[in-house]
Amino acid sequence: LDTETGEIAQLTDGRTRESGWAIWCEPHLRGIYNHLTALNVVTNDAFYFQDEEVRAANLITLENRHVCDIPGRISIGQTGLSPNGKAFAFIHADREHFTQGYSEREALQNMKRFEWEGGHQGWRNSVPCTISLIDTESGHIRDVIELDYHVHHVFYLDADRLLVNHPKDTHGMWIVNLDGSGVRTLRPEDEHGSIVHQVVTANGIYYEAVKRSDNGRENWFGRYDVATDTWDEVQMDGLGYVHTGFDPAGKFLFFENDDGGTHQILSAHHPHDLDRYELRVLKTLTPIQRGQRFHAHPFLAPNRKQLFYTEVIDGFSQVCALDVEDLVDLDEYW
Repeated sequence: LDTETGEIAQLTDGRTRESGWAIWCEPHLRGIYNHLTALNVVTNDAFYFQDEEVRAANLITLENRHVCDIPGRISIGQTGLSPNGKAFAFIHADREHFTQGYSEREALQNMKRFEWEGGHQGWRNSVPCTISLIDTESGHIRDVIELDYHVHHVFYLDADRLLVNHPKDTHGMWIVNLDGSGVRTLRPEDEHGSIVHQVVTANGIYYEAVKRSDNGRENWFGRYDVATDTWDEVQMDGLGYVHTGFDPAGKFLFFENDDGGTHQILSAHHPHDLDRYELRVLKTLTPIQRGQRFHAHPFLAPNRKQLFYTEVIDGFSQVCALDVEDLVDLDEYW
C-alpha cells in the first residue's frame, strides 16, 4: 500500500489452509500466514510463510522468491529482521503437535471448560517451540534456542540480542543472545503486575504492565532503559485493554485502549505530573468485534506526520491515517 497515493499492489497469491495466527488472531483463514510477515527495510523484501516454506516478496520490483523450506514445522509467532537486514528471526513448532494442541484448546473453549487463569499457561507449557534465524540471502536456518513452552513474539533488540514474549508461566519480556546464551527476564513481575505489550524505540523500551485483581485492572506505563537495566513507571487510571503505540523515536506517548464499551486511540500528556496529567482522545474507533484481528495496532509514520492504524469500516479492517504532526514533538510525554 502506497500511503501517499493509496495504490495497492498484490505481493502474494498464497492458498495456505488454516493460515490465521493461532492463538491470538482468527485461525481459520486462507492465504499466507496472517500477522507473521516482517519487512526487511534494507532490501524492501517482505518475508512471509506459505504452507511449509518461507518466501520473500519485494515491495519495489514485486519479485517473489523462495527462501527456504521448513518441513514438518509451522510458524507460530510474530517475527523480526536484524538491523542490517541479513537475518530473519522466527518462532516455529512441530506442525502436527501444535495443530492438535490448538484443536484441543478450541474444543475446551467451545465446551466452556477452558479457564483462562491457569488454563492458558498450562496450554503454553504443552507446546514446545524453537526460535531460529534464517540467512536472508542464502536461506540457511540456524536454531538459537529450543523452549519447552510456547512464545509468540520475537524481535531484534539490537544487533546481538533478541527480545521475546513471554517467559514461562507468566507474562513479560526476556532476552537471549544470538548463540542461545544470556537468557534473562527484563523487568520481572512485581507489585505493578507484569508486562503485556512493549515496543522497542531509540529511547528505550516502552511498555504496558497490568496487575489484575478482583477490582479489575491496574495499568502501568513504563520505559525500560536497556543500557542501565532500570525502568520508570506511572499508573494510568481509567483504561482497559491496551496496546502500546509505536513511535520509533520514543517521544510520542500514544496507545490503543479498549475498555469493553469504547475503543479509542489516546495520547498521554504529562504522565509524571498529576496536576497536569491528561489523556486526550485522538480517535474514537469502531468497537472491537473479537480478538487481535480487530485491534488498531497504531504506529507513527517515518515522516512523523501520520499515525497509521486499522479500523473496521463496512465490515472489514481498513488501513487509516490520522494527522498528528502538531503533537509528536511536544515536550509533554516522557
